[in-house]
Amino acid sequence: MPPPTPLRPLYTPAQLAAYFTHIRLPPSLHTQRPSLAHLRRLQRHQLATVPWENLSKHYSLYSTPVTAVLGAQDLFAKIVGSGHGRDDGARGGRGGGCLENNAFFGTVLRSLGYECYPGGGRVNMGGGVYTGWEHMVNFVTLDGQKYMCDVGFGARGQSAPLAVTEDEVVTQIAPASARLTKAALAAHTDPAQRLWVYQVRDGDAAQPWEDVYCFAETEFLPQDFEAMTVGTTYRRNSFFAYSIAMCRMVMAGEVGVTDVEGDEIVGVITLTDRECKRRVRGRTEVLKVFETEGERLEALRRWFGIEFGEAERRGVRGTAVGLPD
Repeated sequence: MPPPTPLRPLYTPAQLAAYFTHIRLPPSLHTQRPSLAHLRRLQRHQLATVPWENLSKHYSLYSTPVTAVLGAQDLFAKIVGSGHGRDDGARGGRGGGCLENNAFFGTVLRSLGYECYPGGGRVNMGGGVYTGWEHMVNFVTLDGQKYMCDVGFGARGQSAPLAVTEDEVVTQIAPASARLTKAALAAHTDPAQRLWVYQVRDGDAAQPWEDVYCFAETEFLPQDFEAMTVGTTYRRNSFFAYSIAMCRMVMAGEVGVTDVEGDEIVGVITLTDRECKRRVRGRTEVLKVFETEGERLEALRRWFGIEFGEAERRGVRGTAVGLPD
């Protein structure tokens, strides 16, 4: 394990053990050395347990926007905290946005001895228009090969590490595929500049590729992400400010799929202002349409293991996303 530094803190063995319990990682994997197979299993369990979500912006008594939590210990308390050791089937703990989930996972990986550093990305808003640096990814190097590892993009995100290699097609969540390619952005004045573009394709090879986000291999520092979280928090046209959005991925064992490994990612569960849906292998079902706040809170507990106290529940009342009691 590398020594911790003020900018790159590490988690203790006891914290890592609590994290493994929280994400339900099989005990046989707790002490494995860094490898691609181990990294793939870690990422699957992280994605299926720790949701991408923006609940703190809505279930809060504070009238000012809530910025992302980026400190390593604060992230551990939010995501693992009291989330391990529960015997009622609920996952417990919370998730966060891309900066929170990827910052947390990057600290976990470094604490396990992985060669890992964070980078920044720009999200495609449609029509070839990208945001500024608002997304975060992790880079992991194994046996001389660099992989991009992202646990913070929701339903269109990757389900396994992607080799930073051009046009290598892999499974996203079947039947969808994913790949990395290199391209210049339409807004670039220098056409020689090229960025990595993460793309997703639904269905078979006849379907078009969708540009999801782009990124560079430059290492970003903690102060870069601090600036990024201020921008995403206070920009008035950000959908995070006026809509609930959350998602976690679904393993085969959770939904009774038996023709692949039990921890293979086969779908996603999403929750928005008024409904909760599950998509497994391309087929979508509506789990619940919310008429009351109580129904939404029950969906949060049942499908995400998240429960709020009375103070947080009061925070959403009377807001744009609040529902009748």
